[in-house]
Amino acid sequence: MSQFLKKAVLYLTSSALFFVILFTYPFYTYSQQESNDKLGLSAKSAILVEAHTGQILFEKNPNLRCFPASTTKVLTALVAISYEHDLSKIFKVSSKATMIEPGSSSYYLNPGETISFQDLLYAMLLISANDAANVIAENIAGSIPEFVEKMNEYAKSIGAENSHFVNPNGLHSPQHYTTAYDLSLIARQAYQNEMLKKIFSTVEYRITTASMHKKPDWQIIYNINKLLRKNSQYYYPYATGIKTGYTAQAKRCLIASAKKNDIELIAVILSSEDAFSDAIKLFDYGFNNFKREKLFSENQIVGKVLIDKTNQKWLDGYLKAPVYVLQNVYSPAESNFTYTVDFSKDLKIPIYKDTVIGNVYIYSKGHLINSIPVLSYESYEIQPAKKILQNVKKGLIKGTKIVIELLIGAILLVLIFTIITIIKFKRRRAKLKLRATKTIDFSNLHNRRLK
Repeated sequence: MSQFLKKAVLYLTSSALFFVILFTYPFYTYSQQESNDKLGLSAKSAILVEAHTGQILFEKNPNLRCFPASTTKVLTALVAISYEHDLSKIFKVSSKATMIEPGSSSYYLNPGETISFQDLLYAMLLISANDAANVIAENIAGSIPEFVEKMNEYAKSIGAENSHFVNPNGLHSPQHYTTAYDLSLIARQAYQNEMLKKIFSTVEYRITTASMHKKPDWQIIYNINKLLRKNSQYYYPYATGIKTGYTAQAKRCLIASAKKNDIELIAVILSSEDAFSDAIKLFDYGFNNFKREKLFSENQIVGKVLIDKTNQKWLDGYLKAPVYVLQNVYSPAESNFTYTVDFSKDLKIPIYKDTVIGNVYIYSKGHLINSIPVLSYESYEIQPAKKILQNVKKGLIKGTKIVIELLIGAILLVLIFTIITIIKFKRRRAKLKLRATKTIDFSNLHNRRLK
């Protein structure tokens, strides 16, 4: 009996412990997007977009706030190059610019050293030199805080609303954050800049202008983006750039671009255990599942607008070049493309052929992915004879209005004159009537005659 009781107590105790663990242990719950991660990414947040339009091909928690680490430097480069176009300009290194976190990426610039803007960009983007980022910021804006202000302004101006930056290099700060979606907007802007695009894709570069780095082995730098390195296990033959990032808090981060045939893609990976592997999965998914399809043909008319109400003239609007989108080969409905045509409200005659008269806005999954100008299919101006006739019509209308106004004025004057005349006439009759009713003394008149 005692043996039975021992077993019963043991059973009840283990059962109670099981239920306590079941209902009190804080299990991690995945979001809908995470549970649908069919690619098996290690990243907490990721997005894959078409490089030019921003069409989203894949996303996993794209709006989750994450630390960007050195992918921040893409924005730093964008802002800097928008203010300074002379890449040969020599910048000076301050002692403050060299004060970076010990052990972090650096080109080991020295206070008082001089170096060109171009060499700084290469050092910052290829080997992720934090001191180079600081030197750029100080020489562009006067101070790092002022440059950071420009970074945040630029980010907001392109729609990166869920980001906030506190330094130009990406070293950790709780207030320095972004999202995969916001970084895709920043990356697309950088991708359109040919100089930055060239730097992103460079594997090896020689720095020649650093005044205190004269030894040859100090001058050669290599891109740390393993997707570009042929001797790397992560080498991806279609990769074209862009920027890596890492801090203990941010984990592995990466903005990467790739081109295969006529498809160009940008992938953003944040808070990953293996960012390069995640990027390859994203690119393979994009290239294997999407094909480029024509949405609008060359010279296609997309609508018409009334530009001359008097002559009831409608003007056709057309797209000069073909417009392409990426269509999911296996699930066409997934892309869900829609578009609207919006003509300008203030069009004025004359209008000449190929004048911009509106825009076509293309959407995918509710996101605006492209805006294309609509051009006038023909020229239109009012012919001299028509113009004269139109002016005559306008003149007649205007003249008629004047005549009517004069007639109304004349009628009013006549009416006023008539009323005044009637009043005067009535007053005169009243006076005459009064005179006619006066009494005449005939006796006096008779006496006067007798004398």
